[in-house]
Amino acid sequence: MKKIIKENYPILIGILIGIISISGVYAASTMIESDEVTYDNTTSHGEYTNVQDSIDELFEINKIHKDEWKEEELNGNDPVLKGDLIPVVIEANGDVYYANKHSEWYNYSEKRWANAVILKTEKKGSYSEGQKIKEEDINGYFVWIPRYKYQVWHATSEDNVIDGTTLTNDKYDNSTTQALGQARLINIEFESKDTTPTRATETTKNGDWITHPAFTLGSKELSGIWVGKFETGGDADNVIVKPNVVSWRNATVKTFFDAGKEYESELNSHMMKNTEWGAVAYLSHSKYGIGNEIRINNNSEHKTGYSAAANTDQSSYEGDYGNTNDKTQPYNTSTGYLASTTGNISGIYDMSGGAHEYMAACIENTPGEYSGFSTEDLKSEMEKGYIDKYSNEGSWKSFNNRILGDATGEMGPFYRYYDKDGILRAHNAWYADSSSFVDSPHPWFCRGGAYDYGVLASQFYFPGYTGGADVYIGFRLVLLPENNS
Repeated sequence: MKKIIKENYPILIGILIGIISISGVYAASTMIESDEVTYDNTTSHGEYTNVQDSIDELFEINKIHKDEWKEEELNGNDPVLKGDLIPVVIEANGDVYYANKHSEWYNYSEKRWANAVILKTEKKGSYSEGQKIKEEDINGYFVWIPRYKYQVWHATSEDNVIDGTTLTNDKYDNSTTQALGQARLINIEFESKDTTPTRATETTKNGDWITHPAFTLGSKELSGIWVGKFETGGDADNVIVKPNVVSWRNATVKTFFDAGKEYESELNSHMMKNTEWGAVAYLSHSKYGIGNEIRINNNSEHKTGYSAAANTDQSSYEGDYGNTNDKTQPYNTSTGYLASTTGNISGIYDMSGGAHEYMAACIENTPGEYSGFSTEDLKSEMEKGYIDKYSNEGSWKSFNNRILGDATGEMGPFYRYYDKDGILRAHNAWYADSSSFVDSPHPWFCRGGAYDYGVLASQFYFPGYTGGADVYIGFRLVLLPENNS
């Protein structure tokens, strides 16, 4: 699992050579013991200036950093840390510590994903390795999704079409339908961005491996993406990504999109795309994640990072919800961990329930009259790769218009039945999540579901919506520090 990388320390060698070469005043042994002979520590950034203590200090540094830790499983896709991103380790109780990058601060094979934070402007530069970071000094939490390829299990869509209210055995082969519709552990292999990517094509078939599309932006290949650990909170003037805050909702897609670009422009921040959601959802359902349905955030106050208590009924719509401990519990509890993509505190939260989340994903040339986008702006952002483009031909049941990897059409087959509230809805075959494709009246994708959605919600829930402001819809942030365009 771990590869040891040996490092040389020219500063230490230089000091030793310097000690040996000094003559005419003291013998070498005298100099080493003397506090009168000083050493300029501006290069090594050490604490001491006398020779003996400086040598001792540098030996300690050498002992700490001579063996640099690296998780071989990621094949070169170690988290890209640039700008204001600070690597952190989050303890089970939620305490945050500045990580030592030379130690094991993440391990995907053990379902411990890499985390980073961005500090508030006035607190940037205030912390160093090993220190506990105060919660009130943090502006945003992010989780690294390493580049990977996955094995396709549902390359075609013949069995996705809804006919009447259910799939009928006389029209569809039942064994094929069952095989496609069974929730499975998704096969994933991490790959380097320097590896030639395998693209999905019209001839892609079940069993083929393809590079997940979230790790390509235009002509640029990415080592991975940093994803907001929680739904976005705050407002247009103060965007935050934190636990136990009220999610920001009731704005148009364009408002969310612009706020995403302005959050951390040097890190190429943007509103999450549908393919990026799919990358997280698939990793969550692999051996590197929880491998199951993520528990719903049923906090009725729209607080981020919460999880439905064990005694709540989420087997139908509506599910149980509330804001008291007997109904919902925070992210840093054993119950809260189940609402994470990893089943522990290192994962991503609010991907089931909480608020619906608008995706930067739309039907081409169809921004809708309520989204705030013009057709020209929509086309421009699609060409840049910041909005996923979907076909303008079809209807709400045109699941064959999916992009492989976006966690929509691959979750079929789809069928309809009457929920507890008496409404006939389309459901996918994995966890019976509500599933309807974008169409002209509803050209923008939403994901995750709302706090009261019960069985309808999870990381595989998807409907189309208008793009307009709604009190139940928010969004999520993504960072691409490798892309400087």
